Amino acid sequence: MCARLAGGAETLCDVGTDHGYLPISLLAAGKIKYAIAADIRPGPLASARRHAMEAGMEGKMRFELADGLDFPGAEGCDTVVCAGMGGETIAGILKRAPWTKDGARLILQPQSKLDELCEWLRAEGYAIESAALAAEGERLYVSLLVLGGAEGFKWAEDALAAEGDPLLARWLEARQRRLTRALAGMERGADSADEIRSARRTLARLQTY
Repeated sequence: MCARLAGGAETLCDVGTDHGYLPISLLAAGKIKYAIAADIRPGPLASARRHAMEAGMEGKMRFELADGLDFPGAEGCDTVVCAGMGGETIAGILKRAPWTKDGARLILQPQSKLDELCEWLRAEGYAIESAALAAEGERLYVSLLVLGGAEGFKWAEDALAAEGDPLLARWLEARQRRLTRALAGMERGADSADEIRSARRTLARLQTY
């Protein structure tokens, strides 16, 4: 899913690259021209370098031991992928890299805090251009294609509905089910009235699609 959104990049940075499979596969397929694999941990970065050598792609890649986009030359990337991390982590990475508002394509695949990330993006001058869903067994994943300084969708579901994503109904059902359970627990527990109201608003929004 992320690879589909990333095609056509001149220079792609895969933040939190882990084993480097995403940029390596894109390079091998001729979908991008150059890649930077970045990771905060030396072990995964060494694994990515080894896999690139095995695939014969090391000459088309650079490897950066860094926290997010905190490395020299990051501004030269026209496409940035942040996949497999929490929404709050993604927001922190982008907050430290304001240049990402200046035309870079951002492919964001949050594992948590989706709505909070969408709200943060809108407040900070980013816009969701499109979104996509992918299924692995019973689990669903969402990716957002985000640009800076552009009009776009406020919520992931708005973009998914506009795309006519075939997994949207399943996604909405799963989100509503989780949120209904969470809301029941919040109402029994010590959560604040503001948190409960926010959860109710989200549930009501999800029921409108």
